[in-house]
Amino acid sequence: MANVITLDGPTSSGKSSVGYLFSQKIGYQFIDTGAIYRAGCIKILDENIPIDSKEQIIKVFKNLEVDFRSNNGSQHIFLEGIDITDSLHDPNVTEVVPVVAAIPEVRVEAKRIQRKIGEKTDTVMTGRDIGSEIFPESKLKFFITASPEVRAQRRFEQLKKVNPEITLEKVLDQMNIRDKADTEREASPMRIPDGAVIIDTTNLTTEETVSKMMEEFARVRF
Repeated sequence: MANVITLDGPTSSGKSSVGYLFSQKIGYQFIDTGAIYRAGCIKILDENIPIDSKEQIIKVFKNLEVDFRSNNGSQHIFLEGIDITDSLHDPNVTEVVPVVAAIPEVRVEAKRIQRKIGEKTDTVMTGRDIGSEIFPESKLKFFITASPEVRAQRRFEQLKKVNPEITLEKVLDQMNIRDKADTEREASPMRIPDGAVIIDTTNLTTEETVSKMMEEFARVRF
C-alpha cells in the first residue's frame, strides 16, 4: 500500500497551501479532500437538488467523478471532466458544504473515494478527519491550525476576488459557524488525531511551515 501523510485542521489554517508545497518537495501527489465535498455540492446545486433531499444527495456522492490534476504549479479540480477550481469557494457552495458534509452516508462515500485515491499513490492528503478516520494508520500526521482572526483574514482575501461585497466580519461569522459544525457533528467530528504533529501557522509563512514539516518527514521511516 502507498504511503499517506495526513494534514487535518480547521478552515483556512493553511492546510492546502502548505500541503501542496510539501507534496511537491517530497514527490507525493496532493489531495485536498475538502474539494471532494465541494465538488459534490456544486453538482447538487447545478442539478437543483433540495438541500433536505438526503437520498438524492447521497446518490450524487455514490456516483461522483472527481479528478485532481497539477497545472502550472497549482492543483486543479475536475468534476466529470470539467475544471471547477474557480467555483469551489462560491458563496452558495460554502453555505451548503457543512450541511452536506454532516450527512453520515455522504462521509461514508467520501471516505471510499479518499481511500481509493490514497491507496494507489504516495499521497499528502488534507481534510478534517483524515488522520483520525480515513488513514488512522498513517506514519506521519499533522494538525495545522491558526487563530480564528488570522484564518478569517486569509479566507477573506480569497473570497473577495470572487465576491467583492463580502466583509471580513461576515467571513469570521461563517468560519465560527463552520468550526462549530465540524467539531460537533455526529459523523467523524474534527479532532486532533492521535500522534499528530501540531503546527500553529498564525505567525508562520507557508515556507516556514513546510520547513517544519520537512523536519518531521526526515524523522519518519517509510
